[in-house]
Amino acid sequence: MMVYSAYVFIGRFCVDMIRRRENAGGTRGTGIALLIVFVILWLWMVWAYAKVVFTSPGYARDYVSKSNRPMFPEPPIPFIPYDNIVENSRSPARPLHSTGPLRDMDQESIGGPSYENLPVRQPVEISKPAMVNNVARAETNEQDSRNSSPRKPELVYTRHENPADYLHRRPLMTPILRPEYRYCEVDRIVKPYRTHHCRSCGTCILKYDHHCPWIGQCVGARNQKFFMNFIQITSFLTTYTCVTLLVFVVLRATSADGHIDPQKIVIVAFAGLFAVFTTLMQFTHVRLIWSGQTTVESMQGHRMKHREKQAMNDVIGYWAILAKRRKTRSYDEEWGRIGREGNIWWLGSGKKGWVDVMGHNVWGWFLPIGKSLNDGLTYPVNPRFDTQGIWRKRAEWPRELR
Repeated sequence: MMVYSAYVFIGRFCVDMIRRRENAGGTRGTGIALLIVFVILWLWMVWAYAKVVFTSPGYARDYVSKSNRPMFPEPPIPFIPYDNIVENSRSPARPLHSTGPLRDMDQESIGGPSYENLPVRQPVEISKPAMVNNVARAETNEQDSRNSSPRKPELVYTRHENPADYLHRRPLMTPILRPEYRYCEVDRIVKPYRTHHCRSCGTCILKYDHHCPWIGQCVGARNQKFFMNFIQITSFLTTYTCVTLLVFVVLRATSADGHIDPQKIVIVAFAGLFAVFTTLMQFTHVRLIWSGQTTVESMQGHRMKHREKQAMNDVIGYWAILAKRRKTRSYDEEWGRIGREGNIWWLGSGKKGWVDVMGHNVWGWFLPIGKSLNDGLTYPVNPRFDTQGIWRKRAEWPRELR
């Protein structure tokens, strides 16, 4: 598509103006100016595409040696005083076959009472009418349970209670920083922070963002900057191509001749489609980089927001917008914002997150030069989380961050 768009724009659009062909739609100077801008943007895009394709995202297996799976810590063994052990050892032994009543030792033993000491139940005679009534009652209850559909339990509040007081934020309580939770069974390594296993590539990727079929590999710690450069220039080039060809095609259609090249229409359609797609992707990744998240990491925040929204809709109501906003503000006052203070990899500001990925050089923010500041192996943890990676309340933060 990149080569075909260059052929149509240059060979069937700009060359007609430069050669001053009839009904070209513009002057020779216009054709030269349009050609120069397109060639610069097109070569810029090819350069960025080559950088993101031939730069490895970073494979964890190249930096971490294989190891066995870390074992989860065993629960503490209960302490039994030595005097109790001696006292129990001195207790008289119980006969092997006893016909006496059930004793306390049988009830407290691990296996339960012996077979000989099990109480024998005498058979109870049930009259036929009572048996028939019990069977009929059981069939009636079974039929009622089949016909009745399960209903959602309703919460009953007193007159002075506010239903919103029962809502609370429930962050993920999994200790994601512990080695036991970061072990990969496929690569048999303890994954570094922010590393995830890609099923398409079959290995663990440093700071895994997503697997991109357009570049044939993953977007990770080492090529995320070049991927951002690529979608930036692709957005500029496709927008320029679509707008330029669309203007001249419309002018051509309103002329006396009215002849339109169908290949230009195809390029206008494809350029417009990719312009919308890459522009939206550009804004999405700018927001993710600014917040210090990857595509995978942002999904956890989206799920938490969705759960809170559903809970507030069920308890407060769909149309109580102001009440739900007040509840969300109370959540943030207690815990912090989900995408900021609640992000374990947030650096404290959007600029720090942008510089960490795109580098200090301003030219590197747009050109595929330089590299990210981080190597993809070590990342500072947000001090609002504990050492195991669990989000703490604002009251438990360091004093200077509250």
